[in-house]
Amino acid sequence: MTHFTVPTTAVTAGAALDAPSTAADTDPDRFSTEPSRPMGTGPAVRIMPLGDSLTQGDDPADPMSPQSYRGALEARLHAAGYAFDFVGSDRTPARGGTDADNEGHGGFTIGPDESTLCTGCPPANLRAHLDGWLDEARPDVIILLIGVNDLFPMDRTTAAGAYRPVRPEDAPAKLDALVDRIAELAPQAEIMVASYPPVPVFRTAGPETRARFDALNDAARTIGTSGGRLHYIPLAEQLAVDWTLVDTIGDGLHPSPPGSDKIAAVIEQALVPVLDQTP
Repeated sequence: MTHFTVPTTAVTAGAALDAPSTAADTDPDRFSTEPSRPMGTGPAVRIMPLGDSLTQGDDPADPMSPQSYRGALEARLHAAGYAFDFVGSDRTPARGGTDADNEGHGGFTIGPDESTLCTGCPPANLRAHLDGWLDEARPDVIILLIGVNDLFPMDRTTAAGAYRPVRPEDAPAKLDALVDRIAELAPQAEIMVASYPPVPVFRTAGPETRARFDALNDAARTIGTSGGRLHYIPLAEQLAVDWTLVDTIGDGLHPSPPGSDKIAAVIEQALVPVLDQTP
């Protein structure tokens, strides 16, 4: 399983993408004020956790392995009495959970780009796979946490052929375009856009890398607070004080068991009003 790794090469600057298209240019329903469907009653709500290795996690039995928030979120929602079903093509189990379905993919970028995890592997970005994933899973709610891999370009230097030709300054615009595409492909889904918690790898980084991390989180906040079917999960704000060194494993990025619990608590707080909404 491939996870995020901090490369030893410096982040290089490049020209930014053109300004992202507005919702009116792409999907007018993205900012619709009409709720998609009742969430508090009826059939189980189909929830897709979508993102990178912070969503996928790894070995739930190894506390030094990246831990996903999904197990703790599942337990919290069951305790609160919600009927739901995690959906997605990945089956990596999560600590404390029984529903392993998710769409987390370690090492993936936002897309579109030419990133791969190995020679001959499929594209390693979310945008390249969205059509098939969403058509198969038909989610009612999407929890999106993505973009940190876009902040670290990687030359084609690994023996396995891993390659990440991205420009960090493009990440905010690419995140906005990704949400536009999700809204177009899943017109009935509620889209919850999460920022990242203040993990040590960025707390201790140089000013340029910290600024790009902040810009990515600012983009998530702007998109998620736009209204309509978009919602914001404020991990950056809610965990600014509570996140400590013990909440991250040794790589300085991936959540430990207590860190994954804290992420789940913030997601639950943002998710419950969406689950409770009615027409």
